[in-house]
Amino acid sequence: MKRTQTELAYLRAAVQNASPVGLVIILFDQLISDLKGAIAAMEKRDVETRSAELKHGFLVLAQLQGSLNMEKGGEAAIHFSRFYSAVRAAMMEAHLKVSTEILVRQIGLLLDVRQAWQQVDPTNVSAVPSSAGTSSSAVMQPVVAKEEQGTTATDWTA
Repeated sequence: MKRTQTELAYLRAAVQNASPVGLVIILFDQLISDLKGAIAAMEKRDVETRSAELKHGFLVLAQLQGSLNMEKGGEAAIHFSRFYSAVRAAMMEAHLKVSTEILVRQIGLLLDVRQAWQQVDPTNVSAVPSSAGTSSSAVMQPVVAKEEQGTTATDWTA
């Protein structure tokens, strides 16, 4: 989905003011949005858009997994890393099999984990509506808007 410059500016501001947990929630929103976009593309038999949506989803997963602090995160970081790897494998399978069902299951799992993150967010700032059907912003600047890919990631951990 293309965003206007005004929407992008608003989303950047939301990202800049988000807590570390809020940034994770924003990434979950973006990943869910990417998977929904891939589903829509599959239904339209649009291979190019499906590939682009999933590619961006893989970048978001890489950001989530790369943000894990394996030294300080202990078992939780290990479990999240495995979760992200499982989601990645399922996305690849869905892409190869052109399976919307697999992606729908991943969205359900991501929504469950996103809800848990939202419950532990100390600021619980969720003011920006997203295309993911949730209440947080749908884009994180570094990984971010498909229109601006190529930017570098910020240094934060979850």
